[in-house]
Amino acid sequence: MPQPENANLLKHLEALVGERNPFTTPEPLEQAADYIAHQFQSMSLAVSREEVPFEGITSHNIFGLKEGTDPSAGTFILGAHYDSVQGSPGADDNASAVAALLEVARCLEGTPVTGSILFTAFTLEEYGFIGSHQMAARVKESGQHISGMVSLEMLGYRTREPDSQTYPPYVDPSQYPDTGDFIAVVGNEPSQDLALGLAQALKQTTPALGVETLVLPGRADQFVEVRLSDHCPFWEHDFKAAMLSDTAFFRNPHYHQATDTLETLDIDFIREITAGLAEYLKAPKI
Repeated sequence: MPQPENANLLKHLEALVGERNPFTTPEPLEQAADYIAHQFQSMSLAVSREEVPFEGITSHNIFGLKEGTDPSAGTFILGAHYDSVQGSPGADDNASAVAALLEVARCLEGTPVTGSILFTAFTLEEYGFIGSHQMAARVKESGQHISGMVSLEMLGYRTREPDSQTYPPYVDPSQYPDTGDFIAVVGNEPSQDLALGLAQALKQTTPALGVETLVLPGRADQFVEVRLSDHCPFWEHDFKAAMLSDTAFFRNPHYHQATDTLETLDIDFIREITAGLAEYLKAPKI
């Protein structure tokens, strides 16, 4: 299996970074969707789009399907949103994750997998997970066998400055690092095996990569700060799902700011995470 390359990640980031908002910059949002679809096509994935209407505008979820060898194994969703808030170029949030999504797909292009993998670029995450809500409801209603889902939410900001990492009030900070140099895997109780399996794959693939895991009780309905990404609608529809994140505003001072630029990202960090993701998806532990 090919390994992730910084050059590929940078190519994707350079194509994507810039405000991508359905109301203020709809053309860059659509250009990002087209770029993602073109990349999926170049990786021999079956590409499709899903219209997502919202407040008089229509944007799209973009899908790239890698067929598995065993239909009974179901479909695993790896997703990242590609829209940004108004006034931000959205480098970490969330071009970093889309770049990783695309590079994982490239690494797995020639690798057979048992279960199908649906690489998904969600629209309108910044408006309340509109794209992922629509998708989760649709697959739930259809009865489609979804074996698991991972949401990639900001993968590019790492710092080794002391006291650079904070936590939600319900997390005991004494149990976690106070330096923002790790990637976090967040799951709920029904998704515990998925979260732990993903964390293990990340650690084994790149031993130097700091990996921390948080599993919340029940469906995690009361823990607002860890529900702020596209895994949330899948939790609400009782799918196994986890979020992979650099912890966003608990670490990154550029969150939702004009300063969320390419220059603030740690490309090596994204590459290390991407390597672990690709290894995990060869045979997900769910």
